Amino acid sequence: MKRSAIDSERLEETIGRVLRVGVTASSVCLAIGLALYLATSLGRAAQLLLNTGLIILMATPVGRVVISIAEYVVARDWVFVLLTSVVLLELLASVVAAFR
Repeated sequence: MKRSAIDSERLEETIGRVLRVGVTASSVCLAIGLALYLATSLGRAAQLLLNTGLIILMATPVGRVVISIAEYVVARDWVFVLLTSVVLLELLASVVAAFR
């Protein structure tokens, strides 16, 4: 079943918004964390902001994939649901492997 142009545009807008918000939030956390680390003795706060920025940056592509799966389910495009779910499983497997 093919998706209509309107649905594709909405999906692209949503994904674009998620990516912009994720990268912006990550950049802000990383910049403030780096500034705190270099300019003050607030090492614990700086480390927390730096870690938060990195986690947000790594979670952004996962959010994009999850939104894609949800949109494909709504559109009943089961081939893309399956393919995108495989991508999500691979992303999650890499996170699990990184913590081992």
